[in-house]
Amino acid sequence: MLTLERKTLIQNVLRRDGRIVAKSFAEELGVSEDTIRRDLRELAKDGLLQRVHGGALPSSPAIADYHVREQMASSAKEKLGRAAAGLIKPGQIVFLDGGTTNLQLARNLPPNLEATIITHSPSIAVELAQHPSVEVELIGGRLFKHSIVSMGA
Repeated sequence: MLTLERKTLIQNVLRRDGRIVAKSFAEELGVSEDTIRRDLRELAKDGLLQRVHGGALPSSPAIADYHVREQMASSAKEKLGRAAAGLIKPGQIVFLDGGTTNLQLARNLPPNLEATIITHSPSIAVELAQHPSVEVELIGGRLFKHSIVSMGA
């Protein structure tokens, strides 16, 4: 079985079963456990699954890419963003995770808000550049393109 076929099968089994046990999966396919572990590492590096001791789990229920998710339930996300933005008070230091709903939060912050926002999302950092009184601390790392956030060291 070719590497690409194996990786596709791994993703299909994860969708079907919700987990992969490296040892039993390797036996089932007649390949070494090291081969499966390498495949799992590479898929995890691409954000396609979450590596755990002995195997893997699905990475996230957010399967669609960022730009598709940005269009999904946009009015609900905007309402949530408005409500959440109202919870941030002047002088606070807030960590804002990435994601399309939190992007709406950033868009709905009052223009005169004085606060510090820490994020690992380039999209949110760019949005916050429009807020002259908000200090933005952007955490670096490798860009995870699926979610448009930085990951790792």
